[in-house]
Amino acid sequence: MADRLNISELDFDLIKQNLKDFLRNQTEFQDYDFAGSGLNVLLDVLAYNTHYNAYYLNMVANESFMDSAALRNSVASHAKRIGYVTRSARAPRAIVNITVSTQTTTAGSLTIPRGYIFFSSQIDGVTYKFVTLDSYTVAKTGTDFLFTNIPIYQGSLLSYSFNNSYSSNPKQLFTIPSTDIDTSSLVVNVRQSSGNTTSVVYEMSEDVLNIQSDSEVYFLQEGKDGRYDIYFGDNTIGKKIPDGGIVTVEYLITQGEAANKANSFIGTASISGYTSININEISSAAGGSSRETVDEIKFAAPLSLLSQNRAVTKNDYIRLIQQKYPQFEAVNVWGGEENDPPIYGKVFISAKPKLGFEVTQTEKEYVKEIILKPMSMLTVTPEIVDIDYNYLKITSSVYYNKTKYNGSQSQLEDGVRTTIQNYTSTNLNQFNTYLNFSGLETSIDSYNRAIVSNQADLFVGKKFRPDLINSDNYVLDFGFELTKGTTNDNFYSSPDFTLVDETGVSRQCFFEEVPSSFTGLESISVTNPGLNYTTTPTIEIVGDGTGATARAVIVNGKIKEFVVITPGIGYTTAAVRIIGGSGTLGEGTAILQGRYGQIRIAYFKLDEISSQNTKVIINKSKNDGVTGTIDYLLGKIYINNFNPTAVNNAFGDIMVHMIPKNYVIQSKLNKMLVLDDQDPTSIVVKMVAI
Repeated sequence: MADRLNISELDFDLIKQNLKDFLRNQTEFQDYDFAGSGLNVLLDVLAYNTHYNAYYLNMVANESFMDSAALRNSVASHAKRIGYVTRSARAPRAIVNITVSTQTTTAGSLTIPRGYIFFSSQIDGVTYKFVTLDSYTVAKTGTDFLFTNIPIYQGSLLSYSFNNSYSSNPKQLFTIPSTDIDTSSLVVNVRQSSGNTTSVVYEMSEDVLNIQSDSEVYFLQEGKDGRYDIYFGDNTIGKKIPDGGIVTVEYLITQGEAANKANSFIGTASISGYTSININEISSAAGGSSRETVDEIKFAAPLSLLSQNRAVTKNDYIRLIQQKYPQFEAVNVWGGEENDPPIYGKVFISAKPKLGFEVTQTEKEYVKEIILKPMSMLTVTPEIVDIDYNYLKITSSVYYNKTKYNGSQSQLEDGVRTTIQNYTSTNLNQFNTYLNFSGLETSIDSYNRAIVSNQADLFVGKKFRPDLINSDNYVLDFGFELTKGTTNDNFYSSPDFTLVDETGVSRQCFFEEVPSSFTGLESISVTNPGLNYTTTPTIEIVGDGTGATARAVIVNGKIKEFVVITPGIGYTTAAVRIIGGSGTLGEGTAILQGRYGQIRIAYFKLDEISSQNTKVIINKSKNDGVTGTIDYLLGKIYINNFNPTAVNNAFGDIMVHMIPKNYVIQSKLNKMLVLDDQDPTSIVVKMVAI
């Protein structure tokens, strides 16, 4: 209608045009030329004002919902309404041994106080401060005080006090003034009055169901501008702070992930007058992280509401661990019924730290006892297991047309190596992933138009750290089928290790696969003995080979065993068929000779006559030197009675490499596919110009 204003448009130009159209429909302005007139300026002002209000109201509406909110204050407020506490920054932690030396053997004890300061070596020109968050006391051993496995945290300890007043602060809400706080380090002390020197440590509450009216607890939430608030109970849910009470908070401010990898620590002061202090680093600083981002809050807060702060499902466990302990890069959880063998009544957790490969025992106990036990079901016991890493070694032969590439060969080689690194970092280094090797080769081909083709080869390695004092047995479980070698080209170990041979001489040795070309039937296992067999049934071997024969041994109407008469040849698969005998349900599983291989230990010895290195098998006279078994089908290596005296690397690890049967590999449970960043030969690129 002529006297109506169109209000559906929010764009500035359309708003102004609607105002013009409205005025033109009025009798007074039917022939008015708005362009260049003073009224045009007024229309601009009206249009701008309308546009600003529309934008403002739209943003206000967006901030009313967690999904569309953009401001951190809004998102944190929405999270608070569903009981979610946003994660603060986390301080990197290092583990050190500290030796304080004295001149006497006089018995006594020594305490490293809370807040003792260390400095690290520089990272990118910056030295970081570390402190102890607890005090540690030990007795003297000889002339030294030995402090072992002491955790130290990056940051500075601060203290701040609040005076409680019912008149000015009826909600008992106190804002911690620092934004870079690590809330996991927060200690809250309460005194009844300024004249009372006795203080009580209040614990943070995460579950109101366990709180009584006299529970000495405090609550935590993120307030305005990224600062955290603490508040207290009302004598119904938690104990109330008395009027005039003094609340003192101590906490760590940290630089988070910037200090990861800090090491080489030194103490900054004497300890009770002792100045001879030696600090040995057990693990570099790791686990530091920034505070939770807006997107992370939006993702985690609704999941927290769904689980109601309880650990029931797999995702509950994963969310709790990632929320409470962000130092882990990846977490996997599975029930005991999925374990091999099944273990009921337990839930298993495996985690990969952001730095390094191993989770310390201290971290395991913290996650299990502090994070999970209070939240998990009463009859379910959490257990943390180490990741079983499969280390990849990739060799890529790249054929390229040099007329189509303007750069140097080394530049193209570096680009291919980066492509492989990017592919593995995107598709691996997580739980429950697949390695699709054809996808990797496609990525290499697509890197540059000069690349004609590539041939990538894969070895997968398993590490183990042998006992250098006692003889022991080891099982290396790849988790997938392995390729059987016939000429020692599918198996190798590194580095060399020192072992004493049968003559008492120390040798630099290595493992090798015993070459095998058997393809017949090795045995038949009884998977179901059946029942009611009155005569001996006929056993037929069905497969792609020929010549295998076997018979069944019947005892009391059941199959006791199968006896292989002739193994046959040419079998890659075989099945057992039981015919006749008047019985039922009998079953057997054929085991081919190629399923199992053997490994032995060898070394090279210089032949004085030929001046050539000849290979010598350790303990050749005993079972042909065999010291272990390879189960190719299950992907397991068994090493028996292994007793080296040294391993030729700084870590003491031996890695055994094999080729997988299939190049599509899945990682399950606690297994993970990774590139070993400590091995510069984990990626080898060979360029071939054509």
